[in-house]
Formats: sequence, structure tokens, C-alpha cells
Amino acid sequence: MRGDLINKRLVYLLFFTSIILVGAAIYVNYANQQTSSKIETYAENSTELSILEAIKLAFSSALEWNDKAQLLSAVNIDLDEKDDKGIGINGKRKYWNIAFAVPDTNKYFLVTIHKGKIDDASDFTVESSSPYPKNELMQIKDIKHDSPELLKKALELGGIHPGEDWAKGYNFMIKKDPESGIPLMLVIGWNKELKNTVAVYFNVTTGEHLVSSN
Repeated sequence: MRGDLINKRLVYLLFFTSIILVGAAIYVNYANQQTSSKIETYAENSTELSILEAIKLAFSSALEWNDKAQLLSAVNIDLDEKDDKGIGINGKRKYWNIAFAVPDTNKYFLVTIHKGKIDDASDFTVESSSPYPKNELMQIKDIKHDSPELLKKALELGGIHPGEDWAKGYNFMIKKDPESGIPLMLVIGWNKELKNTVAVYFNVTTGEHLVSSN
């Protein structure tokens, strides 16, 4: 199974990269309009959420949309300023995209979180798209380990460093592996030279480290 995860690492990394870049693109006009003060320091900021906190915040909106909604994926968005210090070092981020779907239908719902609050919650169902199989979706109760804890484990394993120019800091994604049925959390950073991304895979139910890849 670990070999299969290694073979899939590029798929997940490409998925992650596309998600954070698309998420950033969605927000770029909004972000450019912001006039918030630069005086507030990173340490004083209380608008960050862990990945599980973000999922729980988004889930209520998803249930209002459809009471059969289940989690499809969760990933932070790369919108932090480059000069922000310690991005993701506490296992939390300011910006998140949390996606939900209804099993065996094409119904898709996306919740975007901006600085600790829901900024948008919209139905993005594409009628011509394929249904989302049940084995790709997760129950919230299956997520028993959160990003601060698993980041700490990833750092203890070594070989992962915060990004600087894009995929800044430490990044987090939850996505179920449909073949093994394992809900995965990826802690994503960079190698020491900041040339290649590094992903540390965990079973988010058991907390077990599965594999690391770059």
C-alpha cells in the first residue's frame, strides 16, 4: 500500500498545487482591494484555523446546502504575504478551501474561509460532470488528528522546510485515497534547498506516518 502511495505522490502534489493556485487566483482581486493595516504582527493574529477547525466551520454551511454532504477535500490557499513570518508553523492557516459532495451524485459545494470566517459558500455543481463515488468522500468523525499535531510529527521526521515564494510556509491538505480507503493528510513543504516540494503523508484517522516524498 505504501508503494501505491509513493506512485500516487505526483498526482496528489499536482492536485495540491492546482488547488492552492486556483484558490489564490479566485482571491487575487479581492486581496488587492484590502487595506488592512500592516502594523498587526503575525503573533497577534487570531484569525488562523487548523485544518480540522476549518472543516468543522465549513461543515454547517455544507449541511444547509445538502444534509447528505460529505467531505471531499480540504486545502489551504496560498494567499499569505511573502514577508509574513512563520506561515503555517503552528499548523494553522488563514485561508482555506473546503470542498463537499453528495455521494454518487455530481453535486459539489465549496466553502472558502478567509481569516477565520466563511467568505463564500457556493454550489459549484457542473451538471455534465461525473458523480463523486462514495469511496472518495470522508466523514468528519474519521479525522482524529489535526494539522498542528501532524506538522510536529513531520518536523520530527526531518527533511521538510517552509516555502518562501509560493506554497509559502507549511501547507496542509486532506484527501481520501479511494483505493485504500485511507483518509490522508499531507503536510507539504520544501527540501532544504527550496528546489522541490516535500509531502509527508499521514493516516488522519490513526496518525500513522505512511510515506514521505519529493
